[in-house]
Amino acid sequence: MEIIDPIARRPLVPAFVWIAVLVLSIPLTGFARVDLPWLIYIAVTLAIVGLELLFLHLLYREGKKGLYLGWKKFSGYVLPVFYFAHALPRVTWEKAGLISGGRATFIFAITLIATLAGGLLFVLASRPATLVAFGIIQADEVKDAKLRKQRGRERQAASHKRNFLLAALEWVDALAWAAIAVLIVNIFVFQLYVVPSESMVPAFLVGDRPFTLKLASGPRIPLTEWRLPWIRLPQRGDIITIANPRYDENNGVDLKKYLSQLVYMLSFTVVKLDSTLPDGTPKADPLVKRITGVPGERLMMVDDQLYVRRRGDTDWKPVSETWARADLWKESAALKKKIQSIPVDEETRGFLKEMDSTRIGSDPTALSTAISMRILDMEVSLSKVGPDRLASFNAAQLRRAPPTVTTARDEAIAAAGKGLNPFAEAGVTADDFPLALAAASDARTRDALFAYARGAIASATIPPADAYDRGARSLSLIIKRNLLDRIAVDLELVAQGADISAFGSDARLTVAGKEAQRLYWYLLRYWDTRNFPAFPGKDSYLGPSQYFAMGDNRYNSLDFRFREASPHQSPLDPADPAPVMYSSMLDLFPLELDFIEGVALFRLWPFTRFGKI
Repeated sequence: MEIIDPIARRPLVPAFVWIAVLVLSIPLTGFARVDLPWLIYIAVTLAIVGLELLFLHLLYREGKKGLYLGWKKFSGYVLPVFYFAHALPRVTWEKAGLISGGRATFIFAITLIATLAGGLLFVLASRPATLVAFGIIQADEVKDAKLRKQRGRERQAASHKRNFLLAALEWVDALAWAAIAVLIVNIFVFQLYVVPSESMVPAFLVGDRPFTLKLASGPRIPLTEWRLPWIRLPQRGDIITIANPRYDENNGVDLKKYLSQLVYMLSFTVVKLDSTLPDGTPKADPLVKRITGVPGERLMMVDDQLYVRRRGDTDWKPVSETWARADLWKESAALKKKIQSIPVDEETRGFLKEMDSTRIGSDPTALSTAISMRILDMEVSLSKVGPDRLASFNAAQLRRAPPTVTTARDEAIAAAGKGLNPFAEAGVTADDFPLALAAASDARTRDALFAYARGAIASATIPPADAYDRGARSLSLIIKRNLLDRIAVDLELVAQGADISAFGSDARLTVAGKEAQRLYWYLLRYWDTRNFPAFPGKDSYLGPSQYFAMGDNRYNSLDFRFREASPHQSPLDPADPAPVMYSSMLDLFPLELDFIEGVALFRLWPFTRFGKI
């Protein structure tokens, strides 16, 4: 039986337009590469076309009006399915370099046109007059929305009583549309994220869910690299969510990320597919950090204090950061119970203040003079340590020392033979005794020792560029003086033919050794977490779309001070010809505006911490 009601025929034209656009999308998309994403797109598109034609045949040729609601719901559900499926080949081809940016834009335009055509069909198929023509609702409900809703609830309740399966499908339908609504809201309006670490304590604890506004932050168009215009650009102090720029992007990674985002949104942040890296470690994406630098600025941090400088400024200015936290031990007892790790306690803060005071109060000229005196002392001792006395010492005393001493001595000699400076390379971890023996045993190692000492003297005469440069140079000079003090005593004892036990009982070595331990902790554990040099370097400034972000918990935040999580050897004072090398993670890099997803306004979960940030 055919349906001849003109009103009932209204969805036919948009339906055939929708089908035609889907069919035309195949040749217009092209065949840059026949791969799995393309095959998925083809299969999904043909399936939609086939089912749409089947529904139309059953409705308009077979007269099965009862299928109308099913067809309408199907036409709505397949819109996001087609959008995602059509994005697959475009994303993979563009990332693989098979299509240009212009071609990718053209394919996206096809996606958009096809989705809008399907959306138009869904809207027209939902009009009350059409529903009356198919007997879904009654004529008096067309102009009375309240009556339509009331009778809709009555019809739904009646159908539930008659058919349990139909009732279940209605619930599934309601949940599906709710999920789609959440998806749209999450993409364009706001989103919830789960905080994975303690980098933002006390603003956020692990597991907190910040409410992030995306509407004003140029929300991304799903499955593209494009975004809507920004209404309000980020400002210093804003807490932002960031797509982690550390992770490599390629077609496989992107597709997994996009699919994960889709499932994550539809599951109300419960299911996250893309949560681990290939090696099994947790994936920190997105990040939650705070804006500390904005375009047109240079930044520097010295002893926990952030400084800023803009073009035309004559000096650095301190930034008032009421949000930054270094001393979590001062927080309330209730909050401290919820913090998993407190990097600095009261005793450690006292240690840092003491070391800061020593470094700040040091005089480079006095340190340079002390190092010059050590050079004279070592020259005298080395002149007394001839081959015979050294051989006698090695035979009588060195055999009683741990085997690691001989190994470290030989490694230092080998390094000097390769043109390296073993004293500089050892940095604050240097073991003075093997190095002293290496200098006494080998001419090239001895030259490296004096180059290490004279490098300190040379750097002491160079005016520091800023507060960070001044602090790093003073610390470098203190570290060098300490090691040279210890080596000078070692060489003196060797020249005297002292017993091996004298090296452990000498008061000078004991005092200098304790200082070396303190310098070790000060440099390797705390220097990079409390300091960084002027950034960007070479008198440049953050660009128009560049920002800088850090965690509030500065001692426990892998933020934009550290590009990688693995350390590298870095000179403490680059102006020193033989600089103290240390294991550093500092590798500052700017945050591009494109990676910012939104601004966090308040904590939504858990309810015990609900409130404005």
